[in-house]
Amino acid sequence: MSDKLKTACVQLNYKDGLESYYNKINNILNKSNLKDTDILCFPESCIHGFDYEVISNLKEKEIQKQIQFFKDLAEGYDVHVVAGLIEKTRGNYYSSALTFQNDGELIHTYRKVHLWDKEKDFFTPGSSIGLFDIKGWNIGLGLCADLGFPEFSRSAALNGAEFLIFPSAWREPYDKLWKQMITARASENQAYVLGVNALDSKNDYCGKTVAIDPSGETIGELEKKEDVLFIEIDKQKVLDRRKEIDWLSMVKPEVYRKKLNVRTGQRDK
Repeated sequence: MSDKLKTACVQLNYKDGLESYYNKINNILNKSNLKDTDILCFPESCIHGFDYEVISNLKEKEIQKQIQFFKDLAEGYDVHVVAGLIEKTRGNYYSSALTFQNDGELIHTYRKVHLWDKEKDFFTPGSSIGLFDIKGWNIGLGLCADLGFPEFSRSAALNGAEFLIFPSAWREPYDKLWKQMITARASENQAYVLGVNALDSKNDYCGKTVAIDPSGETIGELEKKEDVLFIEIDKQKVLDRRKEIDWLSMVKPEVYRKKLNVRTGQRDK
């Protein structure tokens, strides 16, 4: 168990070809000091991007290659890895986030629930919220558009999440909204929230990977360039903030579920 976690976030450019992604990631990590890093995070679909023609022609060995690549990274650097990857199961494609333990074992798979735009025509949506443990921290996991649903993050927090990670491929002109939502999710749930974003001038992915603390303060942020963001999070800050303003114990789901009588403004009994 650890009161603090050191996290490294790799912001990648999608513009290159498939094989070059592996080389790109290796080159970036070789230049980075990952000593004492606990978690290494990558954006959504960080190997294949969102070229649906390319994805639809992926062979099983290519799907497995990306998984093995991140298993090897986790074991080689002795670090837990969270990476947005493409899955294919029984003919269904998923935009997923996979978590690998520092010995390379795959310990958690999250499949994106809220699909955006053309994703709806290609991917199958997931049906559960990601939640797992690393070094005594309860960590919630979502992907990109999941940020836009307060219920999603709140559910993770009510189930114990102290740190929320969102591998993403967020586009301009919504970069301002990107940070606003991450800040709101952190403030209302009194949790650390990390948005690990991609960038690509062709598709206007905006980069700006950012981390927000339980009080809504920015603790780390990147601009629109390939880079690695290092942050350290402290569980005591989560505990102190939740004690100071006990939002989570004040939740009234039985009220929110009641149907509202729009004409009178009264709730139906």
